[in-house]
Amino acid sequence: MKRFTRALPVVLLLTFPCLNWAQDDYYDGVDASTPQTLRSSLHELIDDHQRIPYTSNDTDTWDVLEQADRDRDESGRIVTLYRNISLPRQGGGVGAYNREHTWPKSYGYPDDDPEDPWDNYPYTDMHALFLADSDYNYYRSNSPYNHCDDGCLEYQSEANDGRGGGGDEDSNWQTGEYTEGRWEVWQGRRGDVARALMYMDVRYEGGSHGETGAAEPDLILTDDLQRIRDSYTKENRASGYMGMLSVLLEWHREDPVDAAEVQHHETVARYQGNRNPFIDHPEWAECVFAGSCKAMRMNAGLNDAWYNPATSGQGFFIIVWEEIQYMFVSWFTYDTQRPPEDAHAVLGEPGHRWVTAQGPYSGDTAELVIYLNRGGVFDATDPEVPPGTPYGSMRIHFANCEQGTVTYSMPSAEVSGAVPIQRIVGDMVPLCEALRGSPEE
Repeated sequence: MKRFTRALPVVLLLTFPCLNWAQDDYYDGVDASTPQTLRSSLHELIDDHQRIPYTSNDTDTWDVLEQADRDRDESGRIVTLYRNISLPRQGGGVGAYNREHTWPKSYGYPDDDPEDPWDNYPYTDMHALFLADSDYNYYRSNSPYNHCDDGCLEYQSEANDGRGGGGDEDSNWQTGEYTEGRWEVWQGRRGDVARALMYMDVRYEGGSHGETGAAEPDLILTDDLQRIRDSYTKENRASGYMGMLSVLLEWHREDPVDAAEVQHHETVARYQGNRNPFIDHPEWAECVFAGSCKAMRMNAGLNDAWYNPATSGQGFFIIVWEEIQYMFVSWFTYDTQRPPEDAHAVLGEPGHRWVTAQGPYSGDTAELVIYLNRGGVFDATDPEVPPGTPYGSMRIHFANCEQGTVTYSMPSAEVSGAVPIQRIVGDMVPLCEALRGSPEE
């Protein structure tokens, strides 16, 4: 676990991935008061999206996925879902990687008739399609997602983008075949898979597409293995089941949204015109699938040091003033090892700039103004830090008392993006839970 230290070297924050976070007022009509109203209002919102052909001479799923899953360090390469390896873009066709249906198409929608390109919407829905190593995709086959035991075979992930390649938790595990099998995803992508399948469950509820009239299946997550077995056919069916729901909920909690998942999501959303609500609002998974719709209300229990788990050192110090519904944030980098006792960090030395943000909040979200700051000595009043210069905007959304998402835009630096955050330590969580609100609020 990373720890904040007394010496905090602060650097200019201009190296983050440029991502769009274009949800704006997308969710204004959503009713999260009960599991039923939330599911219904989300389905109405994300239903009837724009279908991209699976394979075509025009823009197809290959084109979009090679943007969505591109290597964040090298634009000419992609990163695969299960192995986490960076490979040169192949532009489609047979090669080292292919397209993985995280909800296997054999459970509800296996037939994509090339003569009728508007026939099968879930088949080409890229919120649940990812690039995967051809062999790892084959080993997974169409087994449900589940925990594995000591008899499972190991398929390691690669060290890439600051994660993967470590111990047992960084490996995929497999046993059995088809519905008798299990596929356990490595820890860095468990949440991605879980939220993709949750999206499919809410997006597809039977009936037909509102514009094209194409029939759509009712896709349902379950822990009932027999129902999953019964929906495994070679024909498109009125319903399809996949799981295991309880495991996917657990993976959703364990693996919060990160920058790579946001990149995939934003790219797909631009083409399809709909979003995955469980990436934008992770807390809604508990309401829809676990029946817990407790509201999140920002409070003094959020006062803490937070960090981005996807990096080696982006830190956020957050202060909430409940009396005036106002928040202050300092965004900096931090050491992962304690420096010598006589070490000093001087803010304002050549090359050092840092940002703060402040502004009002309501409910679970704060809308802040970013300021660029210069000068000062850490933990000292002399020299005095001059007023900061307005530099952009920041939104902080808290899914719960332990996870949140920072979205930011600094136009003059041509930088924007999304940063997942979580607490460094959990001492303040009980206070936050006590103050966070209730289902009626």
